[in-house]
Amino acid sequence: MDTIIFDFFGVVSSESAPFVLPKYMPQERAIEVKRTIVLDADLGRITQDEMFEKLSAITGAPANVLAADFWSYVQIDDAVVAMIESLRPKYRVGLLTNAITPFIRQIIDRHDLERLFDAILVSAEEGMAKPDPAFYLRLLERMGADPAQSVMIDDNPENIAGATAAGMQAVLFTTATKLAADLKALHAITV
Repeated sequence: MDTIIFDFFGVVSSESAPFVLPKYMPQERAIEVKRTIVLDADLGRITQDEMFEKLSAITGAPANVLAADFWSYVQIDDAVVAMIESLRPKYRVGLLTNAITPFIRQIIDRHDLERLFDAILVSAEEGMAKPDPAFYLRLLERMGADPAQSVMIDDNPENIAGATAAGMQAVLFTTATKLAADLKALHAITV
């Protein structure tokens, strides 16, 4: 392995939408809204502002309150950041995320995270999202990386399946401690 790709929400940072939406609607409806309105924003079909306006129309909550709620759940996992810092000298490291812009870019800037990655692909900027294998391959191509020599770290089993369909190895993220053990088990990746 010479290339390690990280997901953002659920790995580097806590999730937002899966926690915010159920505060305003039943869980089943929240899942549907995430797969429609939030996905449209993740794919760049609608802007971040349009997404919050649509969510406001559904929930009755003001768009700025919903946006603040999304921000309130952003918590960077310092253990994952430290792991990425330790991997950077030895491996190419990328970030592949399904996310809305400018939200994700503001998080990356506020927490000085761009320095951690050789390349960053954001679904809203690319018009494609995980688990589409083409999204993984686009990042690997930009990094000059071979899928067979690359591993994807993601907290979503569907995204793990997309990575393997793209020819990558994949690790399902649960905790930084388990990730370190999983990476060590994968072709002696040293963390």
